[in-house]
Amino acid sequence: MQENYIKITGAVYKILDFFPDQDPLKNRAKEKALAILDNLTLIFDSHGWISLKSYLSEEKEKNAKQALEDIEMLESYLRIGKDQGWIDAVNFLIILKEYATIKAEISKRKHSGTSFKEEVKNLPVGSMQMQIISQLREMVIVEDKEEKAKAKSEKPKFIKSYTERQKKILKILKSKGRGQVSDIIKELPDVTKRTIRRDLDDLLKRGEIIRVGEWNQIYYKLR
Repeated sequence: MQENYIKITGAVYKILDFFPDQDPLKNRAKEKALAILDNLTLIFDSHGWISLKSYLSEEKEKNAKQALEDIEMLESYLRIGKDQGWIDAVNFLIILKEYATIKAEISKRKHSGTSFKEEVKNLPVGSMQMQIISQLREMVIVEDKEEKAKAKSEKPKFIKSYTERQKKILKILKSKGRGQVSDIIKELPDVTKRTIRRDLDDLLKRGEIIRVGEWNQIYYKLR
């Protein structure tokens, strides 16, 4: 059960890589995904579920409620990312389906009749849960430090001029009149989609281009 939570958290992190590095929503969503994992680890044991009606029932009710609220908030963050064109609709629906399963499981198991003695037997031994959470937190800290260091090193370039890649993107949009990310990738096959999105976000902030449309029909053109 815990492996499933770790997998979906990892999947969310990969999706969030497509969010602009400068957008505060990216880190907020990561923190929310980690908070969900924290609470799920506390209310589910290695065998599946610890009843909310007996062992530390009040605390587990609180954790379950918080997990549901955090999932709703994370889904809202991801929905914004989808509307902005940072993640595609398919990945968005897959993540929503996984969290919907978790929410259904929480609602279903709230009224479990497991006895106190049975729950104590099922309680995980040692601190494996805390180790998992600690490792994920360290990953977040390291990644945040790397992103800040990268942003700091790139700041002078942002102020001075456009990169050669950005100049090519502007040239492509000028010749075509408008274009989607997929159109630009065809012209720049050696550049990743994530890098192109970052360049487009940078050009948007500079006021060189505008974003038009929504969902999968988003395209860019010169202002």
